[in-house]
Amino acid sequence: MGLKLIYHNVELRTTDLAGVIIRHGDKALCIDLVSSGDCDYKFYTHNHQGHVPATINGTYYSPFGGAVIKPGDEVVVGDFKVRVVNAYNITKLVNGAPAHPKGLGVGYIVSVNDVVIYHMGDTDLIEELSQLRNAKIDILLIPIGGATVMTPEEAADAVMLLRPKMAVPIHFTDRRQFVKFRDIAQPYTQVILMRGSMP
Repeated sequence: MGLKLIYHNVELRTTDLAGVIIRHGDKALCIDLVSSGDCDYKFYTHNHQGHVPATINGTYYSPFGGAVIKPGDEVVVGDFKVRVVNAYNITKLVNGAPAHPKGLGVGYIVSVNDVVIYHMGDTDLIEELSQLRNAKIDILLIPIGGATVMTPEEAADAVMLLRPKMAVPIHFTDRRQFVKFRDIAQPYTQVILMRGSMP
């Protein structure tokens, strides 16, 4: 389990490859949680390994099953309002095709207690991000792994476009990727490492 961040009475923890637990009051909304956790509301960005458990118990929201959602949808669960946005690849290819084709996955913008948290999902620096240029984003959960998501440099460009108050890198395994992203993005946001020891 990652470290804990508390902002305006909203608690955020990262876990797994790209998982996050967002807690307000006595309720928790989880995104891409693979390990066991106390989740009242479960959301998944796409159905690739590392983003969903082998078996999903109970009600969940995703673009592939459960309560099926798509970009443009809005879901209200308890105090949480969730806006569904695009997430896909343009330049990250596997066997000549995008690793995450448009329509396969999504990202989520979660609003609770006047705090806005954007989990980008597995995505490249896509044109739809320009529509969020003037959006209020307090915490940006941004993938920086490079192979099937944004490189640290592309992720820094996304930060420069979106200007979140804080950026929490996810979906990376090499600390050097974090350092590179931090060094470029830090002038434009507060970069926060929410993992313990890493190589």
